[in-house]
Amino acid sequence: MPWEDIAEALTGEVKREIAENYFTEKLALEKAWTDFEEEVKAFSKKEEALILNVCRLVIMLEKDELIQEFEKLTQFPLKSCYYPEVLKSSNIRRRLFQRLGTLPFGLTSKSRFTKLFLKLYEDLFKTYKEYIKNLKDLDEEYLTLKEETQAFYKRFDLPSILNFFSRLTEGTSEIATPQEREKTYEELVKSLKISIPEAPSKKYELYPEPRNPGEITSDLIKLAKKAFELHQASAKEVLSLVSKKD
Repeated sequence: MPWEDIAEALTGEVKREIAENYFTEKLALEKAWTDFEEEVKAFSKKEEALILNVCRLVIMLEKDELIQEFEKLTQFPLKSCYYPEVLKSSNIRRRLFQRLGTLPFGLTSKSRFTKLFLKLYEDLFKTYKEYIKNLKDLDEEYLTLKEETQAFYKRFDLPSILNFFSRLTEGTSEIATPQEREKTYEELVKSLKISIPEAPSKKYELYPEPRNPGEITSDLIKLAKKAFELHQASAKEVLSLVSKKD
């Protein structure tokens, strides 16, 4: 067998091996990114749970001065977490409180309202902790995947690989000029790029941490009682919504 034929056969074998390794790793990475994006999508439920409790607390406080007092006390910005116009919908208000299912026990409407307010704040604090932990975990997973993807590109430097093989087959190349060849390689490399989403912490809000409810229980009780006394009719409506079933 002529040397040229041997060289061509060896080149073809090397090409096949590189292509097989490249696409095996590429498919594995793409699947990892797809699975990661599903995790991020599922994480949106955590933010939803946080926002729903924010909305409930805002409805219970109702007045701007009480909301400001709450923000000062808890160091958590309620106003940055919801759209006021949304809460004007009676249907949304109904669904927000009916989702809670049960009302805390209390001998009076005021005590039930106060206990509900405390429970919602405790839930907000707990949900926040889970939210931030999960967000940090997702960011770490994101960085790991990004590093693995960058390492993959270093292992398989496509422009260099393509140029190497083009030099081996320079005499038989159908691409007329180096410029045309370069353009074709650029388009090929671009089409084979792995799609990388933005980091979860860029997509989701990093809310300030609310204070531990154990540190401010008495102040929260005072605030809830003040809210009840200032708008008893709407406070009792909230209590009735929690007890009501669809």
